[in-house]
Amino acid sequence: MNRRLILLTTSIASFITPFTSTVITFAVPRIGSEFSASFNLVTIVPVSFLISLTSLMITLGRLSDIYGRPTFLRLGFLLFIISSILIYISQNIYQLILFIFIGGVGGALLGTNSTAIITHVYDKNRGGALGINAMSVYLGLTLAPFLGGIIIQLYGWRSIFLLNILIATSAFIISMFTLKEIENVRGSNPDFSGMFLFSGSLLSITSFLTTFEIFGLFKTLPLIFFGILLFMIFIMVERRKDHPLIDINIFRNNRTFTFSNISAFLNYLSTFSIVFIFSIYLQIVLGIGPFYSGIILSIEPILMVAISPLSGRLSDFYGSREIAAIGTCIIGVGFILLYALDLSNVWNIIISLAVIGTGFGLFTAPNTNSVMGSAGKKELSLASGILGTMRFTGQILSIVLSSFIISSALPRSALYLMFTGYMKGIGFINSAEYVSAIKTAVIISAVLSFLASFTSLMKSRGE
Repeated sequence: MNRRLILLTTSIASFITPFTSTVITFAVPRIGSEFSASFNLVTIVPVSFLISLTSLMITLGRLSDIYGRPTFLRLGFLLFIISSILIYISQNIYQLILFIFIGGVGGALLGTNSTAIITHVYDKNRGGALGINAMSVYLGLTLAPFLGGIIIQLYGWRSIFLLNILIATSAFIISMFTLKEIENVRGSNPDFSGMFLFSGSLLSITSFLTTFEIFGLFKTLPLIFFGILLFMIFIMVERRKDHPLIDINIFRNNRTFTFSNISAFLNYLSTFSIVFIFSIYLQIVLGIGPFYSGIILSIEPILMVAISPLSGRLSDFYGSREIAAIGTCIIGVGFILLYALDLSNVWNIIISLAVIGTGFGLFTAPNTNSVMGSAGKKELSLASGILGTMRFTGQILSIVLSSFIISSALPRSALYLMFTGYMKGIGFINSAEYVSAIKTAVIISAVLSFLASFTSLMKSRGE
C-alpha cells in the first residue's frame, strides 16, 4: 500500500470542494447577468452548495462506513464530474441551482471520506497527514479567488467547471489504483429511516438559516418548524433502535470526541465571516480594488496552508489538546487586535489577519486529529461527517450572526448582495457606523475563540 499516493488522492478530494464553493461565489455576477436572474434566485446559487454539504455529511458518512469508504469517495468524484458537466450545459437558473446542489452532495462524499481514509491508513501517525489534508482545504480557498477569477475573466464562468471535470476525472482514475488495497470495515446495518429524518431535518433548518434573509421570515418560517418537527421524530424513533444513525454514546462516553466537535463549531462560528465583513470594508469603505483586497484577505489562508502540516505533525508527538487550545487562543488575540487597532490603517488589518491565520493553522489539524483518533475504525466516516456538519453549521450561523450585527450600518439584503459578488446598488456606507459594527462583531468572535480554547482543554488528557 503506497500511503503517499493515497494521501495525494484524498488531498485532491479535500481541495476540490472549497475551491468549487468559492469559485461559484465569484461566478455569481456573471451567472446572474447571463440568465437575467432576480436577486433572490441568484443568491441561492452559492447557498445551494452549502445546504447539501451541511445536511448530508452525517448520512453519507454512515453509508460510507457500512458499504466502503473508497467506493463512496469515488462516487463523490463521479458526482462532481456529472454535476460539472450538467452545470456547463445548464440552460436556466433553476437547472443550475439543482446541479450545484448535486455537486454539494459530491462534496459531502469527498469531505467525509478523505479524512476517514487518511485516519484509517495512517493510524498512529495521522497528525502530519491530516495536516496536509487541512492544507489542501486552505489551498483550495486560497487559489479560488485568483485562479478562478482569471479563468472566469478570460473564458467565462462555465469554463471553470471544465477545470473541475479535469481535476475530478484525474482524481477518479488515480483512486482506482491507489485505493484498491484499502480494507472496507463494514459497520452495522443502515438506518434508512433515521437517515431520512435527520437529513430532512438538517435540510429544512439550513435552508431556513440561509434564505430567511432573502425571502423574509414569514415565508420561510415553515421550514424551521418542519425541521424541528422532523428532528423530534428522529429522536423518538432512534431511541428505540439497536443500531441508530448516531449512537448517542459516541458523545456521552467520549469526552475528546464531544469537546473537539464543540471546539470546531465555535471556531468556525467565530472566524468564517471575516472575509465576508472585511471584503465590504476594504472595497466599499476604504475604496481598495477587488484584486488588492483579495491579496490582503489571502494572508489568513496562506498562513493556514503553511502551518497546518507542522501543527498536525506536532500533535502526533505532543497531543492535540494543548496545541488546539493555543491555536484558538491566538485567534482570540487576533480578534482583540482588530478591536483595539485603527482599521483605517490596512497594515493593522494585515497583522491581525496574520495572527488569526497562525492560530487557525495551529488549531485545525490537531483538532481533527482528536476527533478522528477518538472514533472507532467502523465509525471513521461518520465521525468525519459529524465534524464536517459542525464546521458547515458554524459557517452558516457565522454568516447569520454577522449579518445581524452589521445591519445597523448595512442592510442585510445588501450584505447578501456582497456575499454573492454584487458590488452595484449597495450605496454609501457610513464609515464610523460600519467600523463600530465590525468592532462589535470581532469582540464577540474573540469571546467565542477563547471559549473554543476552553472546550479544547476539556478533552481527555494526552489527546
